[in-house]
Amino acid sequence: MSDRTAADLERELAMLAFVRDRLRASEGEGVRLPTTAVDQVLDELSSLARSPRVPT
Repeated sequence: MSDRTAADLERELAMLAFVRDRLRASEGEGVRLPTTAVDQVLDELSSLARSPRVPT
């Protein structure tokens, strides 16, 4: 069973909405992407959100 919480799900849905909005802004309202592409983008965003920031 998954350890995901409601907060995890809300965060993932917010990321998905962000990705969708950015794609629509850059590619047009009719843009369609395969689910695997969306999954990959969400995985990358999630890993960036979890990784510690390195000072520059």
